[in-house]
Amino acid sequence: MEVTMIAAGIAALVLLIWASVKLNAYSEVTYGYTPIGWGTILWAMVSYVLLVAGFFIFKEDPANQTMAVILGSAASIALFWRIASQSSVEVAIGAIVLLAILGLLVFLILLAASGGRDRDDYYYYYDD
Repeated sequence: MEVTMIAAGIAALVLLIWASVKLNAYSEVTYGYTPIGWGTILWAMVSYVLLVAGFFIFKEDPANQTMAVILGSAASIALFWRIASQSSVEVAIGAIVLLAILGLLVFLILLAASGGRDRDDYYYYYDD
């Protein structure tokens, strides 16, 4: 069963990359603009970073959660508006869906790469 899950994950990743390449190619030919790139993927990741910060890291103040939702939504709306102004609304809808998934994947990869370490190894202990 694990092999099936890995194969499905690889197939989903290939489908995501294929859709991104096709959307970029269409938008480049039609509008001279590629909506999916590292800059827009990192911009899409901002919403997830704000939500994690507001709900899991700085959770003492309820205003942090509200601001995380508001600012995360504003970042996504601004990204949609930028892509739509450079191309069309249809391309922007497709790009936002793909960027939401890609942004989440990059965020999870970065989160997994940074976790699992003992945080005490940054401190030096001296015995006097």
